Amino acid sequence: MALPEQSESDLYTVRLRSNKETTFRAKLAAWVVGLSLAAITGLSALVVAMADTGDRDRVSQLVFSSVLPLFGTWVGTVLAFYFARENLEAATQSTLRLSGGYKKDDSVSAVMIRREQMIVRSTAPGESASDITLESIATIIAVTGKKRVPILDDTGTVKYVVHQSLLDSYARTVTPEQYSHALLGELLSGNENRRLAEAIGFVSITTTAVEARDQMHRVSDCNDVFVTSSGYPGEPVLGWLTNNLLATLQ
Repeated sequence: MALPEQSESDLYTVRLRSNKETTFRAKLAAWVVGLSLAAITGLSALVVAMADTGDRDRVSQLVFSSVLPLFGTWVGTVLAFYFARENLEAATQSTLRLSGGYKKDDSVSAVMIRREQMIVRSTAPGESASDITLESIATIIAVTGKKRVPILDDTGTVKYVVHQSLLDSYARTVTPEQYSHALLGELLSGNENRRLAEAIGFVSITTTAVEARDQMHRVSDCNDVFVTSSGYPGEPVLGWLTNNLLATLQ
């Protein structure tokens, strides 16, 4: 079922609340681990210091065998609290993608690869996307096993998507030495290469999955649709829908 329509202010409030919750969990984890470690260390030192001189070795062993499981339990509890929600959500989404369990009228927010799960190449402040080396993109593809890499600027806006096939096509037109020093700007200097790298669709966060697939079909040679707050290309990316993902819709 599609989500109800939301205004930009509503979406901003939701994201702000989510960020605050994440910050709270991070601070809570740091305080619990830090205070627990300090308290346990202080108490252990006090017990050892108060023990008789000839009995300190035995007391130290007892303290160590008692404190280590306690500290481990504290850390395990904190980490479980901190990561359980994200891990459960990621596992649920992965299972649904593999099983093709999404429906056409599901919201893109339920189907998309969320921004924090996306593997991208982002530019640093002041860095141009044209100055990114092709080798750095190829390395991401080789290490992750993915076949495409979105290129984002420092504001989180997507500029291009570089597919493995585009890199391979360009590599056949230059020498290995030239390719090892080639920049993205050189690859994009060819009109056809730029067209393919910019063959991107955009939809809003309130769009349904089937509407996102329709948008993909409207853009020639498009294999990637990105989700933004209002569906405008100049907004930070919230999620990503690939052609493979949308092909599983029932």
